Amino acid sequence: MHDRISLPPRAATHPRLFLDPNRLHRLQSGLQNDPVLESLKRRLFRQADALLNEPATEFRIVGPRMLERAQQVFARVATLSLAYRLVQNPKYAECAKQELFAVGGYPHWNPSHFLDTAELCTAFAIGIDWLYDTLSQVERGAFEETLVQKGLAPGLEAQEKPEWWVRVPHNWNLVCNGGLAIGALAVADALPELASRILAQAIQNLSIALDHFAPDGAWEGGPHYWEYSAWYSALTIDALETSLGHNFGLAERPGFDRAGVFPLHCLGPSRLYFNFADADVRALPQASLFWLGQRYRLPACVVENHRRIQEHPGRIHAFDLIWYQEQPMQQIELPRGIAFRRAEIVCMRTAWNDPQAFFVGAKAGSGQADHAHLDLGAFVLDAAGVRWSSDFGPDDYDLPGYWDSGRDGGRWKYYRLNNRSHSTLTLNGHLQNPLGQTTIAQASFHGQSLSVVLDLGAAYSDDASAVRRGIRLSPETGVLIQDEVAWSPEAKQHELRWQLTTDAEIALRGDTAVLTKEGRTLQARILAPANAVFQVAPTFAGPSEQPNPGFRQLIATVQDVRAEIRLAVLMSLAPAEAEVVPLARW
Repeated sequence: MHDRISLPPRAATHPRLFLDPNRLHRLQSGLQNDPVLESLKRRLFRQADALLNEPATEFRIVGPRMLERAQQVFARVATLSLAYRLVQNPKYAECAKQELFAVGGYPHWNPSHFLDTAELCTAFAIGIDWLYDTLSQVERGAFEETLVQKGLAPGLEAQEKPEWWVRVPHNWNLVCNGGLAIGALAVADALPELASRILAQAIQNLSIALDHFAPDGAWEGGPHYWEYSAWYSALTIDALETSLGHNFGLAERPGFDRAGVFPLHCLGPSRLYFNFADADVRALPQASLFWLGQRYRLPACVVENHRRIQEHPGRIHAFDLIWYQEQPMQQIELPRGIAFRRAEIVCMRTAWNDPQAFFVGAKAGSGQADHAHLDLGAFVLDAAGVRWSSDFGPDDYDLPGYWDSGRDGGRWKYYRLNNRSHSTLTLNGHLQNPLGQTTIAQASFHGQSLSVVLDLGAAYSDDASAVRRGIRLSPETGVLIQDEVAWSPEAKQHELRWQLTTDAEIALRGDTAVLTKEGRTLQARILAPANAVFQVAPTFAGPSEQPNPGFRQLIATVQDVRAEIRLAVLMSLAPAEAEVVPLARW
């Protein structure tokens, strides 16, 4: 590994991070006749004007982190600095400088939670570069000294040690090394030796995490952490290209060219994410979708971010303008079914661009994946514009043992994080094995009927010799969930509990349940075994855990000493029939 890189000559003028002359001219000229872009510019100026009357962001650490405040600083500096670049009004530059001076006065940038430090490195880099012609030599020197002392110097020390986050395969690597790289580019003229050492480390290590988009763009930490990872990946690559003219191969890492389609497939017709792992259900505007859509010719990403901007008019970022892409005129549709390997995520739907369509997101994988839950085999379900089967998402990150994901780790005692809360199976009341690696055994996405079979045996190795879950989606019959369990000869109990977590009202009629929500109904019916019936069970939360108001579980519990058992449930909008055949014949 090289301990430094050669920095090529750079343009004498600023800005040269992100805001290249073409982008700046496009935003300043107003000649595009694009009403969406003009609306975004008006909203940017409204945000900038509102910030003129706001006090600077105060130093405050909550638990171990001040990430929310660091991200606020980044957003504020980018908004104000871009507003200045567009109209050259010094009031925006002065407000941005006051924000930077305030943050420069912090006692430290919380390097023990280095995400915070990295976000502030990015904010200072943008401020130094975009406000360059408004800064006196004293101001510029003060900002560069602050960036080095509170961000880059501790960052380089952490890289060379290395700290635990430097080479991990998830978002901490991308954000921390990315923020350091962006900060290094801002001081490269004044401190080329420091900058070249940081950049060499960052470029080497970023590839480790970028390779976890392989083979097909998925992110095992869920769509929320996909957003954070893709955001800083795009920021870092774009900063390298606009400042140095090339990206050192980072943009060509395997799978990253398909990363943009992952959150699109994870978003149901209800406009809620399949929020597995520690993910939120909300899908807010993501400027990286513009960047990925343009870079890798994925027009569906551009369409999606336009849709999000329209749905959330108050949630825009300066980079929605910098990376802006005109909305394609044609309707874009992706495959109705997709299996993301390595992350072992499946998404299927009966149609795109139809809010009434059926949608199922399901997963296999492992409890050792980044931010993983014991949710192997879990699924979410949309139909008629309603989310019927839900995932709670994360609990409080500061709960004791939250990050202990070992075989008997403290993470798994929390209800939201174990299989008892998810729409999956619980055998003999036991937790899934967090060390088990489960997989997509087969998938068929041809024709109208889409199906997948998940091999979940490794998650239930304490009780069963084999567990398989099949999911079949058909526009005529709805969704069939079929589970096959072969009990282990050593199993002392033989209880299978099928669970669906929902905030719908439930009316029971033996082997049939009618779910009602938002004026719509969904029928669930047990097709096998013949003696099984539904029940309703409450959800749970310990005294320190997040409550789950309005949620309940539809369950079917089967006690059967036979060596093998099959449980099949059909969910449909109207009464329907489906044949139950062994999963080996699917």
